[in-house]
Amino acid sequence: MKNVLYVEQLKLKRSKLWLLYVLGPLLGVFVAYFNFFKNYDLFMQPGDHEWIEVWTQVALFMGPFILPILVGIYAALVCRSEHVGGGWKQLLALPIKHSEVFLGKFLTVVKMVVITMLILLIFFIGFGYIKGVEGSLPLFTILGFMLKGTLACLPLILLQLIISIRAKTFGIPLAVSIIFTLPSIIVASTPLGQIYPWTQPMLAMSPEDESPIQSYFLFYTVVIGSFTALFLYGLRSFIKRDMA
Repeated sequence: MKNVLYVEQLKLKRSKLWLLYVLGPLLGVFVAYFNFFKNYDLFMQPGDHEWIEVWTQVALFMGPFILPILVGIYAALVCRSEHVGGGWKQLLALPIKHSEVFLGKFLTVVKMVVITMLILLIFFIGFGYIKGVEGSLPLFTILGFMLKGTLACLPLILLQLIISIRAKTFGIPLAVSIIFTLPSIIVASTPLGQIYPWTQPMLAMSPEDESPIQSYFLFYTVVIGSFTALFLYGLRSFIKRDMA
């Protein structure tokens, strides 16, 4: 598995991932801070914590829009080389388990999302100190939101990976990601939002008093259940497809 992950990393070496790692979080944080200070009196009520309120805006813009689209791009990127020049046949002709190929690509996308989240944290803190956000930084609370947001991305990662494996062009998984991301902010305010993969990251990243989640037990049961179902389906269909 270590070798599989290393090879996946090599394939992405010329993809200029650093642009996505930087531009996505930078846009999310910039828009969040702009909206927060433009509507400061509306967002800040007595007893509110400025850092938490700003993070709520980060979750609002990053969670349902930028992050899902990035996941779609990341999943498409890890499959792009295999769709060129019979790459799948060459890869699967090697003495390696097909399950390890699927798992390797999944873990590679997870790693990309984690890197994105860490850069998001750096920009969030940096902009906060530059703009003079008041109060002590609740670092562990923010890290908790980030961790929950990353976990909520797992079903979406699998879904986009399954689409990217089947699609022969880079544009199809990207188009799917954009199309289903567009209504996510509307869906998030409905009961359907808890089971809609494109809204789950935002809901998980949001503070409890700002999130429309009615039952956290139900929400994380859905996340874990959908992750398990998609993982088993994706792995099984990948192995069967390769054997054919």
